[in-house]
Amino acid sequence: MQAGFDFMRDYIARDPKTGKPLKVGRRRKASVDLAYRPGEGAWDALPLNQILPLAKGEKKVESVIWRDKEKLLTRVDAIRALPRVRGKEQSAAQDALENALGNIDSTLRIAGLYSLPYCALQQSTNLFEHLHELLDDVDDSVRKAAQKCLITVAPVFPSATEETLRKEVRESHAPRRKNAFIALKEVASVWPEVAEMHIDELIREEDVDLRTQASALLPRLTKHKSATLWDLVGWCLQDEAATVRRNSARSLTPLAEHAPKVAQIALEMALFDEDEQVRLLALKAFKKMDPTSYRMQRLLMDGTRHRDRNIRLNCIKMLPIILVEAEVRTIAAELALQETDEEIKSILVEMTVDESLEGTEEQKNSFLAPAEKVERDEGSMATPPELALESATRLKEPEASEKRPETKSNNPRRPTQDELYYGSDDEDDF
Repeated sequence: MQAGFDFMRDYIARDPKTGKPLKVGRRRKASVDLAYRPGEGAWDALPLNQILPLAKGEKKVESVIWRDKEKLLTRVDAIRALPRVRGKEQSAAQDALENALGNIDSTLRIAGLYSLPYCALQQSTNLFEHLHELLDDVDDSVRKAAQKCLITVAPVFPSATEETLRKEVRESHAPRRKNAFIALKEVASVWPEVAEMHIDELIREEDVDLRTQASALLPRLTKHKSATLWDLVGWCLQDEAATVRRNSARSLTPLAEHAPKVAQIALEMALFDEDEQVRLLALKAFKKMDPTSYRMQRLLMDGTRHRDRNIRLNCIKMLPIILVEAEVRTIAAELALQETDEEIKSILVEMTVDESLEGTEEQKNSFLAPAEKVERDEGSMATPPELALESATRLKEPEASEKRPETKSNNPRRPTQDELYYGSDDEDDF
């Protein structure tokens, strides 16, 4: 199977515009691994040396044991077993598959279509030409099998199936067109560059259904950062059909996450679209954007006067995010004069109220709350609050002592040395 993947990488990994090889990443190869698992069946029990004789019609029947039961296998089962053939017998297996695809028996053609995706990994010569023809087969069951085959091979062989896919998506038969777009959707998941090329062609068609189905693939490509995708989103947003614009608008929300600058430009168109669904989808993406950027602020201010009520309401609610309180009150007062919706008008009136002057007592008090305690920095020369309080207390003590009545102390005062030597002045009275 690895040899098949090496061939596939050389065969299809080409840029559709430049022709340069493209690298196959892990995600893409994982998708290939999951898609290329042949269905199980009794043909898996066929011995390898019996596959080619039975597939060529040299043998009519072969008996095998499958899930503990005996099965009689025919040429149809051998055709389904051809992907198991490897090595030097690969050319013979290729011839047997081509004979089955061109056989008059419709059951053999259907069996060949089931084996085509896996045999093409080894050798694809002429196989996709057969697929192209069998999509127009006279047998309805063969056509359905060919459509399923295209869905399987398109994401792995986009270059080989490019013309086939281009033709199928433009079919007037609704089921065929639907299956072709399913195949294109699978291509978009693995090879976004190829899908963008097809979408670029389809959105230029006059058929509205083609443009609508092509634009529906855009949200799947938003993770792929490319200028081509951004152009496609912008062109579809300007389409005359509302269905195309809606599909393009659905890509704005994921685009806002992966390419916000591009989404800002697209929002300028979608937010003022005449279709209500487009505006609602744009509004959903608008909420994902950063409202503080200059372009978004300008767009938000324009949205406050939008004719759509939902857009006006959401833009008005976002005003406090981008403006200071004084500016919000000024803008809200201007908008309230021309607003006709009662709910929006009441919101605008509330925005014009200055809570510090016209609010409730609780709101006013919240603006008068005491300041936080100022901590003294270490090493500061300022007097600590405790020392200042102690000094003030000491200064007031003499004043308090003057008002106190004089009281005799129980402990007599000790005489000084002069009083002891010369005597006290009080002794002369006696």
